[in-house]
Amino acid sequence: LERALMNQGFLDRGADGQWRLSPKAMRQLGQAALRDVAQQLSGRHGERDTRRAGAAGELTGATRPWQFGDTEPWNVTRTLTNSVLRQAGTAKDRPSSRIHITVDDVEISETETRTQAAVALLVDTSFSMVMENRWLPMKRTAVALSHLVSTRFRSDALQIVAFGRYARTVTAAELTGLEGVYEQGTNLHHALALASRHLRRHPNAQPVILIVTDGEPTAHLEDFDGNGSSSVFFDYPPHPRTIAHTVKGFDEVAKLGAQVTIFRLGSDPGLARFIDQVARRVGGRVVVPDLDGLGAAVVGDYLSAKRRR
Repeated sequence: LERALMNQGFLDRGADGQWRLSPKAMRQLGQAALRDVAQQLSGRHGERDTRRAGAAGELTGATRPWQFGDTEPWNVTRTLTNSVLRQAGTAKDRPSSRIHITVDDVEISETETRTQAAVALLVDTSFSMVMENRWLPMKRTAVALSHLVSTRFRSDALQIVAFGRYARTVTAAELTGLEGVYEQGTNLHHALALASRHLRRHPNAQPVILIVTDGEPTAHLEDFDGNGSSSVFFDYPPHPRTIAHTVKGFDEVAKLGAQVTIFRLGSDPGLARFIDQVARRVGGRVVVPDLDGLGAAVVGDYLSAKRRR
């Protein structure tokens, strides 16, 4: 099997001798994951947000066919013309007086510039995500968002942060190959610190933080200075010190102007109380998706954040 995958270009051997998914494999995974997300989003009838249409820049006068992820306004004239011409070309008898618009008819008005966004996707990799069958939906969500950004919003800076006992930055490929490990701790404090560092590296970009988690913060870093000289403190139920450190992390990203959305998985009442409180504190949002809709919820919120600015 390994040889067959290697011959097809789906596997690369890393410097450590381990097999890893190749860029070709990641592109195909990303396309598949994003296709599923697009189908789910297209089923949300009546939810098109036009309040900020055209906010990304001044209109250039040019149009082009709509693609998934586009946030520019529809060009109504071109869209209706395309629909009429298509129906006229397929009508067997005389043309219908009703206009039926399909996705292929839609054209958008191009704008001069897009607002760059600095996006931090924080994903919970604690063992409960594995035990509750949330591991694969989380990975597919990250892969879909990464593929969308790399193909449709290349000026945006996406950083994926995986957090369990510690937090670390990972690529979509690294996250895809990550195995669940039993270790104590959900260190959202560390994840927020890494997210803050990412936002500071892009001071002129629109800051966006998306958090996917299924449990209360139960760990934080003691004496954290950003250079790795720190130790993890863990306690369950969550220690007041952990809560205080985590809230401070939310305050830090709020000072940077970040739009924060927390995607709560499961029905943990302690988590629900905590994130509701911090969301109100920083003016953020809480979304409670089912597992099948996690990808659509995260990608949809990312696109909405670009419109809301």
